[in-house]
Amino acid sequence: MSPMPTAVTAATTTTIPRQRTAGDIGTTGTTGRRTRGRFVTAGMLVCAVAVMLLGYLRMARTNGMNADGAANALQAWDMLHGNVGLAGWTLSDVSFYPTELVQYALIKLVYGPSEDVVHIAAAMTYVLLIVFAALVARGEATGRAAWARMALAVSVLLVPEAHAGWAIVLNVPDHTGTGVPLLVTALLIDRRAVLGRWWPLAVTAVLTIAQVADPLAMYIGALPLAMVSAWRLLRAIWSRAPKGADGHLLVAAAASVALAHAAVRLIALAGGFRVHQPIAEFSEWESIPQHLSMMWRVVALDYGAYFPYLADDGPWLTGVNYAAGAVKLLLMAAALAAAAVSVARLLRGRGDDRVAQWLAVGIAVNLAAFVASTQAADMTSARQVVNVLPFGAVLAGRVFGDRLAAAWAQRHWARRHALRWSAGALAAVLVAAFGVQAAMARPNPAEATEVARWLEAHDLHYGIGAYWASHTVTVASGGRVRVAPVVDPMPRVFHWESHEEWYDPQRHDARFIIVDRSLAHYGTVSGAIETFGMPLERIDLDRWTILLYNRNLLGDLPRHRP
Repeated sequence: MSPMPTAVTAATTTTIPRQRTAGDIGTTGTTGRRTRGRFVTAGMLVCAVAVMLLGYLRMARTNGMNADGAANALQAWDMLHGNVGLAGWTLSDVSFYPTELVQYALIKLVYGPSEDVVHIAAAMTYVLLIVFAALVARGEATGRAAWARMALAVSVLLVPEAHAGWAIVLNVPDHTGTGVPLLVTALLIDRRAVLGRWWPLAVTAVLTIAQVADPLAMYIGALPLAMVSAWRLLRAIWSRAPKGADGHLLVAAAASVALAHAAVRLIALAGGFRVHQPIAEFSEWESIPQHLSMMWRVVALDYGAYFPYLADDGPWLTGVNYAAGAVKLLLMAAALAAAAVSVARLLRGRGDDRVAQWLAVGIAVNLAAFVASTQAADMTSARQVVNVLPFGAVLAGRVFGDRLAAAWAQRHWARRHALRWSAGALAAVLVAAFGVQAAMARPNPAEATEVARWLEAHDLHYGIGAYWASHTVTVASGGRVRVAPVVDPMPRVFHWESHEEWYDPQRHDARFIIVDRSLAHYGTVSGAIETFGMPLERIDLDRWTILLYNRNLLGDLPRHRP
């Protein structure tokens, strides 16, 4: 049989497109709507983060830069100019080296040696704390439960207490930023399946970085993780249950402590920075009741619910503060209750949320150490237990978020709508308080700004001075005036947040000393005169006194360590 014509063959092998059915069109439309919905949600979240960043920046600027933040800014500037290991520096008892100092350096790449770097970093740190707290609170939940968990965590953190609270959570590097790497560690534990066999190394690395930056991370991070893991491991061995990840976490926690101590020592031995030993000590037994009272007050301040400080802004703004304070008090109660529930579940061997149990034990250890130590001095010691705030936010979400989501979707019409209206009203109060606080916040100048201006105007560029006027003058003047810090009524070199090269009389010519008349510990006028002799001139500016000399003061400056 002869073959069919080519044209016919081509026609018979051509594929005819299948007509789209109504079902196909519906599926495509649904997929498109879901994609658009995800983009809209992502866009709204990005906008919310941007608004929070701008709002917290305004609040942070109300904290005039002090010497601690200025010192960190100078250290970051030195790192950018090649002194990566901070050779010659003696830091405080907290280095912030792998965390906030790196953050400062990155910000300075954009802004240069501006004092606003301190405020930008504070706002960024707090936003990161909120973001990671929300992610850890979510855990493995999906759908409505995930949103409920994250909403609770964000609600706890959204509105810090005005003024006094801003000075704790939106100020210079302190223990607030330590919560960020610890929450990252919690996220790694939650997502360990994604990392595979490498997750214990990742946990060890992040915990080590946190402890090199801040020794407090050992007490509220590594130690509680080891305690929880050991307890869970013992219960698993006793009941012959699968060991799970607890053995790995116990080793990771212990290894991070050893690695962090070794890293700090190796940095010093290699010629890098040195740090002081932590200054906390155990208190006397008779101080415990007073410390317990102080503990509740500082925790309330960290949560934005310390009412004695809420009446400082006039009647209208005070009403907003009190409304937000009442909501924050409820959230604080929920967070602490969630911590208690998590500890109880750990002790009874119920529940498998090791992250919640770890953070709850971290809160318990932090509060117990606060009460037993000499750190419970006054309300400014709220910074010592500030991580009770983000840890509690996570716990509130992980413990009560699922229940809130279930109640939100319950079938009983009246109860469902009552809950939704109540939640909406509480959220509206918090959002309104955030907006009002951000709008009313007014920037304050750095400490000793008037001293920096006077010195620069009179062509004086190098000197020594009380600690709280030293680094601030240097940073506020853009480095055009340099002041090396001194301490003690009879002034001497201050080996704290300082560089040894600043006191070298062969390199620098210090012709003035700044005395802080409100803090005699950092020098007195009589002590300066006894050490350096009568000045050529004395200038009084507010609480500061400037003594001018016609010779280099560094040659007569005592250098002994305390």
